[in-house]
Amino acid sequence: ETTTGPPVTDLASNFRLACEFFTKPAISYKDYKQQCVSLRIFAFAGVCGACVLGLMLDPPKSSYWIRYSPRYWLSNLGGVFGGSSKTLLLTSKAEHETNVPEVVQQLVSTRRLDTAGSDSEDEH
Repeated sequence: ETTTGPPVTDLASNFRLACEFFTKPAISYKDYKQQCVSLRIFAFAGVCGACVLGLMLDPPKSSYWIRYSPRYWLSNLGGVFGGSSKTLLLTSKAEHETNVPEVVQQLVSTRRLDTAGSDSEDEH
């Protein structure tokens, strides 16, 4: 199959053909296909632009988005080249008060923790 319409980089011709999709009915399948191909360029740009605009106007409140959003790229880039006071790996072992082997033994033997409240409906 050969290319019959304007190249993808010729936005003016593609815009004209995309507008014809709504105003002028296609006479042949080739005309219809070229109208769809030309419309696809602007539909893709419109959908991507709307998604980006939506994220910029109302960004998610997750810590992942805060850390990796475009708004913080410059500060992250500065941290990469300027060095960071935070280390990537832990410097000391984390201390926890939970006795993990005891918790596992309770869950395996009784399927509940001794410290947890009762979930039976007899008490209501």
